[in-house]
Amino acid sequence: MAAVVPAHVTVAYPEEIVDEELFLRRAQSQLGQVAPFRLRLGEVFAAEHGRGGVFLAVNDIDGGWSRLRRLLLTAPMTALDFPPHVTMAHPRTCTRGEKCHRALAGQRLNNEFRIPEVLYTETTADTFTILRRFRLATTAG
Repeated sequence: MAAVVPAHVTVAYPEEIVDEELFLRRAQSQLGQVAPFRLRLGEVFAAEHGRGGVFLAVNDIDGGWSRLRRLLLTAPMTALDFPPHVTMAHPRTCTRGEKCHRALAGQRLNNEFRIPEVLYTETTADTFTILRRFRLATTAG
């Protein structure tokens, strides 16, 4: 999947979006008012010793990721309770999760990134398509 899907941090999962049109209207009206924010990569963690996936923790430095979720996932949508992360091995697309976790357990990164936009995407087994781009607010200097 790494060859198809670029590194990213998910703001809303497909199973959370029960009304796509409402979600996109919210994104259009709200995201231009949210300032760019920072995320920092953290420690490797796993679900079920890697059988349920291997992930890289993402620290929401400015609270921007959490704010986006609060703005976009109000009723009738319900947010899942899973922290921001980068997926390194997913059981749906990788059978080597346990091996991956053994190799990476305890490692961490400290890279920090500024997030200036949110992408609405569609992913299949073979494609990653950007359907919409939402620029976050620009700040006057």
